[in-house]
Amino acid sequence: MLHTRTFQKLSQHQTRHRPGRCVPTRANTAVTVTRSALQDLIPCQHASQDEVHGPSTSHAHDEVPCCSRRMVMLGGLAAISAMAASGPAHALPLAPLGDVKRVGGDKLTGQSAEQVKDILARDLSEGMYFVTGNLTKEIFADDCSFVDPTNAVTGLSKYVTALGLLFDPAWSKVILKDIRVTGPNRIEADWRMGGWLRTEYFPWQPRVDPFEGHTIYTLNEEGLIIKQEQTWSISGFKALQQTFTPVPGPRTQLL
Repeated sequence: MLHTRTFQKLSQHQTRHRPGRCVPTRANTAVTVTRSALQDLIPCQHASQDEVHGPSTSHAHDEVPCCSRRMVMLGGLAAISAMAASGPAHALPLAPLGDVKRVGGDKLTGQSAEQVKDILARDLSEGMYFVTGNLTKEIFADDCSFVDPTNAVTGLSKYVTALGLLFDPAWSKVILKDIRVTGPNRIEADWRMGGWLRTEYFPWQPRVDPFEGHTIYTLNEEGLIIKQEQTWSISGFKALQQTFTPVPGPRTQLL
């Protein structure tokens, strides 16, 4: 999934040449970083065990490989690279999230947009599902697409897995500002969120400062959400920069 990416230098600092990498020597110089080069920079947390005992064939979670920490980091670096090269942010996958599969109970088909809105309002204000993953799966189609300025995921099961890799629910929050039906098959919501990322995947303790967001939900003919699309008050590039920026000192609640 992580192919060779081309990106541009992010600062005026020169970097030295290292074997296997083409690096920039001045601003606006293109640089190519291969998957293997990034893996050299971010060793897998299980590498030493594999060298002694051989590769592991079992995982604690089928959907999250044993090297998920490294894959999250590699994916984020690749996303930052591509954004720097192309200017405006383009949604990119950040980690392997497994196959699309059915999750939850029987789908709540045949509901009106108002009924779906009421469930979403609860999931956002009480469940804060953007940071907890606690959403009502029965109102989403299993092949729903989820798009934001940094990531694009097709499949409800993949999205729920992705949410479990990111924010620490104990130190993150979503505040619902407004939610409304704006068409027969369209619901829109405005919210504010921010928080700290999970230290098991982001051990340098980064945080995403509070920002405003807008979500458009599109319903299919069965009344299920088939698309969730977000826009943010910050750029995707800024969000990814914060994701890979260490924050020293004790944590504090941001919202």
